[in-house]
Amino acid sequence: MGLPTAAFEAGRYVGSIVYVEPAVVRLNLPHGTISVAPSYSGHRVGRGEVGEFVVIEGETQGILGRITQIRLLDGDRLTVEPARKSEAVTANPIGSVQLLLSIDLATGKISRGIPEHPRIGQYAYAAHPDLVKHAIEQNGGEAGKFVELAHLPQSPTTRISFPPESIFGRHCAVLGTTGGGKSWTLARLLGEIARHRGKAILFDPSGEFRTLNDRAGHVWLGGQPAAADDSRFFVGFPHKHLSESDLFAMFQPSGGSQSPKLREALQSLKLLHLAPELGTDGLLIKAQQAKAPVVNKQTEHAAALRQPGAAYDITKLADQIYEECVFPTGGFQNNPNPANWGGADVNGRGYCTTLVSRISVLVHSAEMAPVFAPGALADLTEVIQEFLADDRYSILRVSMEDLPFEHHTRELVANALGHHLIKLARRGAFKDKPLIVALDEAHQFLNKSIGDEFNRVRLESFALIAKEGRKYGLHALLATQRPRDIPEDVLSQMGMFIVHRLINEKDRQIVEQACGSLDASAASFLPILGQGEALVIGLDTPMTMPVQILRPVNPPDSTPAALWK
Repeated sequence: MGLPTAAFEAGRYVGSIVYVEPAVVRLNLPHGTISVAPSYSGHRVGRGEVGEFVVIEGETQGILGRITQIRLLDGDRLTVEPARKSEAVTANPIGSVQLLLSIDLATGKISRGIPEHPRIGQYAYAAHPDLVKHAIEQNGGEAGKFVELAHLPQSPTTRISFPPESIFGRHCAVLGTTGGGKSWTLARLLGEIARHRGKAILFDPSGEFRTLNDRAGHVWLGGQPAAADDSRFFVGFPHKHLSESDLFAMFQPSGGSQSPKLREALQSLKLLHLAPELGTDGLLIKAQQAKAPVVNKQTEHAAALRQPGAAYDITKLADQIYEECVFPTGGFQNNPNPANWGGADVNGRGYCTTLVSRISVLVHSAEMAPVFAPGALADLTEVIQEFLADDRYSILRVSMEDLPFEHHTRELVANALGHHLIKLARRGAFKDKPLIVALDEAHQFLNKSIGDEFNRVRLESFALIAKEGRKYGLHALLATQRPRDIPEDVLSQMGMFIVHRLINEKDRQIVEQACGSLDASAASFLPILGQGEALVIGLDTPMTMPVQILRPVNPPDSTPAALWK
């Protein structure tokens, strides 16, 4: 393979080694006080700047390092003062260099370790951009087969590309505070997925990715048409896809009398969908009725009743709860009839009044219509199936900007969608063509519990995707401005991190713990990264790499005015 350029050129000389530690060396920097950095062969050469990459000469190995500190010895401090210039004393800066990796000078092979440490007096040279590119990419072949992600900060013409599997194969996390470029990076990655004709579903909580148009389809989960000519494609997520625990977290029945009645009412309505002849006006009347017909049908349809996604009419749920409030046996106290249910339990109905009221309000509210009254709206799960089978589209954006936060609807629906994708993955749906699930504002949907002490649901579906999805061809692309709110066991599953500016100290600590190859010297750059700048840290990358993310084909519209459209 060889090196793309000469490693040691006299015009790139930076300094010589005066101190050696296992992971750090120090250099004399004879050009460290120049006010303007020169150029060499068309590239800027800092010759002693914090953040600059240098390559240290060796007999068979070159060692790539990064300058992390520059200082003057105490005796030289005043030599840089204007008043002292007449004394003609030269400053002698010392630079600290973090050793990153080794480059075999004969083959160009990259090694993570330092097999041959440098010696006192050896020279260091400013690393050519092509040499840095070679060190991080470690791949050949046609550029079109790689994800074109970024360029070197000081060399816009030196682009950095990765094989798709190194970014998405082991999951990817895009982290950064607001304004750092997180959304820009996510849009860039989605554009590359589209360019390679891959498949990705984007959950867009804010609506800023409405600008995607290359091989992208858009659906709106929540909201209503603004006018007759509104061309947006609104979809629903019918309540049948919500698990019993999801509904319990939403309706919050008390643990004593309400929870059993809600569970029985759901079972009765599902049975009526399979055996409508048992019902009267869509309700299963139990008071003073025989138990045998209902029990027989429950036995006959036992498997279907347990099946996830079993259909039922949720508009009847509130009334059905009252129908469940009956005494267990009919007849009289001295002459019971166990074959029938008893009469209405007035006290039981009284205990369920608050639950019935909550259900009635939620089920008939306009905001909850995509879940409880989708009507003519397409079922999102069916839209996903069509998207997976349609080669014309690579990206399906699910806008959740109008899905309400009230009653934890947004979190529960997103969690249920994640479970739906996990089920598809376990059935082998993505074996031949992997699917990437991109989740923006991931902190809203991870590491949370919904409900009270009696009806608690953990939002765990996207954590499951991170933990077991890869073996089924289901990969996670998580973006968040709050890494501290992402579970540690989820971050530990990420094979690639693209980290933008992080100001919060706890966020930086979390990232350091999750990224085994991110040391303190590299992490110290995180608070001062500019817009669009990022550190790329991955299992398949030999070192932490500072880059400038390339402009996406369809940049997101994150302006406040756009988000309120």
